[in-house]
Amino acid sequence: MQQALSDAQFRYSLIHLQSDHIRPLRYVHGKIDGEEVAYLEHLNGPQKNVVRVGDRVTYLEHDVKPYSVRSARISGFIPPAFGTGVEAFTPFYQLALAGRDRVAGRTSQVVRIVSTDRFRYSYSLWLDTQTALPLRIDTLNAEGQLLEQYLVIELATFDEPSPVLAQLAGESWPPVLMPAYQARESSWRFGWLPQGFELTHVDQHRLFGVNDPVHYLALSDGLTEMSVYIGLAGQVVMPESLSTGSGLSLASARHGEVEVVVVGRLPLESLTNVANSIYPAEQGQ
Repeated sequence: MQQALSDAQFRYSLIHLQSDHIRPLRYVHGKIDGEEVAYLEHLNGPQKNVVRVGDRVTYLEHDVKPYSVRSARISGFIPPAFGTGVEAFTPFYQLALAGRDRVAGRTSQVVRIVSTDRFRYSYSLWLDTQTALPLRIDTLNAEGQLLEQYLVIELATFDEPSPVLAQLAGESWPPVLMPAYQARESSWRFGWLPQGFELTHVDQHRLFGVNDPVHYLALSDGLTEMSVYIGLAGQVVMPESLSTGSGLSLASARHGEVEVVVVGRLPLESLTNVANSIYPAEQGQ
């Protein structure tokens, strides 16, 4: 699967099921002069497309100026670790084969990716037996309820990259956005984290509608991610917790004049524990 997602020339037609939303998508992937190029297109509603050329991901949205970020994968679609290295998350999940099935008219091998604790979700994965490409990805809570699903309805493979990818690779895309400040390590520490979560990015920047800069910390266990925002408490009171039917949750906590907001596709308990346990590095634990 990892090799196929990185090297294969293919096109998906798929649907994204999330709570009461159904979104049709098209995804095209290939290699141009040895460099990966991918294009994710939302087929309904306002324009919302994503282009990846190498490690530059550009977002093209309706009424928003195009912008680029540095990333090895298009986020919010296939988990990045599926294409960059499953070794990163396997210590925190149990993997098991679960028989054969058919998806999009193709025989697939079902793989269960089960969390070893209650602090993260589990996944079911359907892999095409011919190409090793994922045809279906389910996100499940601890009770086995479906939170989110990507379901391929048509898979086409090619010997040569799609002409649209060659066109996209030749475009001049916006330069990668760089934060106003980026640190090598965080000035904040966590009293508690789900096992396996590590800091992957630290910076300081301004958010839309917020005058003062906020600290931004990204953490990952190799399969899923959480984002932590730390700033001065504002006049607008943030909800202590917020959950969606798709598994995306938010938790906030105030520590004196500082407000912490944690967002991720993780159980609310996990995000609440993180928000409540963070502290400045100089204070010690």
